[in-house]
Amino acid sequence: MINIEKLHKSFGSNEVLKGIDLDVKEKEVVAIIGPSGSG
Repeated sequence: MINIEKLHKSFGSNEVLKGIDLDVKEKEVVAIIGPSGSG
């Protein structure tokens, strides 16, 4: 299992992730896809 809590990510002054929580269980597949369809 993977557990992420309160993840933040910025590129310069552009904050792209703000307090993200994510739980991924065994054998589960997860994708994070942006508005353009790219991940």
